[in-house]
Amino acid sequence: MRVAGLVLLLSACATTEGDDLVTESDAIASANAWYTIVAANGLGHATVEVANGYKVVCPNGHSARACDVTALVVPTTCGFECIDGLLGLQGDSLVRGSFSGTTFVIAAGFDTYSKGLGDYSIYKISGAATCTQAPCPSSLVAAKLGLKTAGTKITSVDFSHSVDPNYVLDPTRGDDQIASSEGLYATGHVVSHVFRADRVFRLETAHPACDPQQTARVYAYNGELELRQFRTETEAEHFVPPADMNGEFHSSWLVRSAETTTKVEFTSGSNDLWAQRFEITKSSCALTVTGEH
Repeated sequence: MRVAGLVLLLSACATTEGDDLVTESDAIASANAWYTIVAANGLGHATVEVANGYKVVCPNGHSARACDVTALVVPTTCGFECIDGLLGLQGDSLVRGSFSGTTFVIAAGFDTYSKGLGDYSIYKISGAATCTQAPCPSSLVAAKLGLKTAGTKITSVDFSHSVDPNYVLDPTRGDDQIASSEGLYATGHVVSHVFRADRVFRLETAHPACDPQQTARVYAYNGELELRQFRTETEAEHFVPPADMNGEFHSSWLVRSAETTTKVEFTSGSNDLWAQRFEITKSSCALTVTGEH
């Protein structure tokens, strides 16, 4: 059964601060570029459109924003759920890939919570490989997909306006993606050095074998209280949770405290006191407790 998506002409998007949209003459190399999947018939015939309204040379030799292909190839690690997420087109699918003849080979794929890319271009938000103290990640940069420039330095990402409620309720979910090897992909614009995220893309293709953030969350969860993650210990210690049935206030929290090229450091705690400091090795997810309170 053919699954069709809505073709979105990103060139019609309104220009906003920090969101310089392209003109029809702009063209980029097709190899390893970013595309949205606008129509797909399983792994068969599909239409891909260059992200942010750029043009590429399609398999038919013509320069265009949208290209038709006879087949899609996904990574070998992309199973049923991955394929359904990318090609079911319940949200908008963003993929990085290249043409091989009339086939499009996907190297990495993401999708959004719901359909509709909105009025802003797609950016990659990345941070420094290391971070000496929270909030981590640090030294954030918002780079518009398709541009060769280094991007715009930002102080933070604001998820409070995101269409996806998961990021509104837990913005550290986005911080975790920024710190990952893939980075965070989102539509949005920069306002007063803050990237205001609109649509956020979730990774569908292969996740890394070791995810320090997920390992930390599992370890810090005490099995009773909801674990909340904060950007700094000060935020965590001053947070006042809703009262329980007995009118008492209890919280369990986690903070990404620092990061090197080989490990990530975390602090967990309860209410207004930290309880443990521990580090997780990026290569193996081995966990070492470094301090207790």
